[in-house]
Amino acid sequence: MTSENTSRRSECEELLTVLYEYVDGSTDDRTRARLQDHVDRCPSCLEHLGIEQQVRQILRTRCTASAPSDLRRRIVSALRTETTVTTVETVRGADGEMAQVTRRTTNRTTEVRHPGP
Repeated sequence: MTSENTSRRSECEELLTVLYEYVDGSTDDRTRARLQDHVDRCPSCLEHLGIEQQVRQILRTRCTASAPSDLRRRIVSALRTETTVTTVETVRGADGEMAQVTRRTTNRTTEVRHPGP
């Protein structure tokens, strides 16, 4: 296998891992341009891209009903993440006594991405 084939295969694998983001237009401009250049040169990836775009178009035209508001609430709730990191360390105080110090850091995140039209 030539280095050109290896490079192309690597680009194909990269495209397939971000295909949904690429179709949604949620990749950064530099990545999008690089992947578009690859698709322009690679018939296999062009075919994968075309299939994904067709599926999206079918879903847009056939799935016109709105999701129930309860479903949206459950999805948003599932997207919320809470991470708590607890660290315990033993330190020597100014008086020479040993003490345990416990630190807890909590990070709460809600990520809701609205798909493009």
